[in-house]
Amino acid sequence: MVDKSPNTLPLTRVKTIMKSSPEVSSISLEALHLTGKATELFIQALAKFSYQQSSNKSFLQYNDLAEIVNSEDTLQFLHDIVPRKIKAKEFLKLMKDKHDDDE
Repeated sequence: MVDKSPNTLPLTRVKTIMKSSPEVSSISLEALHLTGKATELFIQALAKFSYQQSSNKSFLQYNDLAEIVNSEDTLQFLHDIVPRKIKAKEFLKLMKDKHDDDE
């Protein structure tokens, strides 16, 4: 059965992102709709999985998403996009430690 529900992501944005790749010269309307729908389904699945793994069931937090992305090998491509949050003080300490190790 084909899902006839409209896309909730703006297809103009999806197209812009797709066209940002140098390998893409043209995008058919069908490919655009399929990519948009696949992206929506992926986001829903990621949010559902993160929610199921979270300790707080009243709402989903960024840290829940970051934890799933950084712990699941299949989501490794999102590590740079959804990093774990750290405090500036912790980051500066990491940078200092790294600098000390390089010397």
